Amino acid sequence: MPLRNGLPAEISAPWSRSVPSQVPELITTYALGEKDALSRPPSKDIAWADRGTVITAGAGIVKYPTVMPENLDFKPFEPGKRVYKSFDAVVQRVQASPYDLNFVIPMIYDEIGNGWMLKSKSNDGTLMDFLGASQFGRYFAMAGRVEKAKHVASLFYTSMYTAASWGVAPSKFAYNGGLPSGNSNGIALFTDGTGADGTGGGAKHFANPTQKNSPRYQNLFPAYGSFVVRYADSLTEMTTRPSGLHANLTMGAQVTDTIGPTYMRRKFWEMQVQDLVLQAQTLAGGAGVAAAVTNPYSYVKTQYGLTEENFIGAAFGPRKFWIATHLDNHPYYYNPTTGAATANLTNGAGGG
Repeated sequence: MPLRNGLPAEISAPWSRSVPSQVPELITTYALGEKDALSRPPSKDIAWADRGTVITAGAGIVKYPTVMPENLDFKPFEPGKRVYKSFDAVVQRVQASPYDLNFVIPMIYDEIGNGWMLKSKSNDGTLMDFLGASQFGRYFAMAGRVEKAKHVASLFYTSMYTAASWGVAPSKFAYNGGLPSGNSNGIALFTDGTGADGTGGGAKHFANPTQKNSPRYQNLFPAYGSFVVRYADSLTEMTTRPSGLHANLTMGAQVTDTIGPTYMRRKFWEMQVQDLVLQAQTLAGGAGVAAAVTNPYSYVKTQYGLTEENFIGAAFGPRKFWIATHLDNHPYYYNPTTGAATANLTNGAGGG
């Protein structure tokens, strides 16, 4: 906690001689309160933002270099001949935008002789001890976590490229330097791959961002379909991401966390605990049939203490579900003009 001398004393005066004796105790209380708050898991409303994110300290411009070999494929040995592969790098530059949160510590000057005191004057003129210091650390720690969730959520609004009607031109891009195929301006963090190289950031991602012949992939799928019907497909989509170093292999990614707006809470809960899913099929000749099939993605039941009130963030095999209220107004499913869900989702308890 930085302490700035706001008292009518000379700048050179040590703050320990210019402030009341309670201030060192206040700083100690603040430090312990902050440590206590940071040691606790964040509220589930913002805990989703800790999944797959990394925080680093830095001021001004922070650079994230990615160094990768050309590939790791062996070649047939030829006596007297060596084929050397290169190491290449791309650097993502992040311009830090500082934010601050400040509180004033009330002090009064006791003319009787006690000097500066940590007290506040009430509306009836009486003096009251300043009692707010014990919560400073918790307030700051929680405010920082809320701010982080807000910034992570903003990427879903400002770093998505799609040709769909609900699309918004991206303003933030991934690895915006050194990309092959004319993508020097970068590629949107989420892209449906319908954009041309070098225009608007809507091209497909490179599995190896240093190689123009690298396998490529999209990671945004507009109008994907019903969550219940396509959930298994979404898990498969993640596992097929190509490796940037080995031919005919994937990068080994898998879905560990599913994040959705408030509308999806009931759908997430049903996917996590129900045994049977009603599934309709059309047979040859146009005949229809409906059957209840076992849900292969769920084995946890309410007898294990899992309820609709506490399932958020609870393990669902290797996966977890999270609700991000920050996404409730995302243009994918919310139309700000009509104030209702788009055709991609439906309002209400049924979710999307």
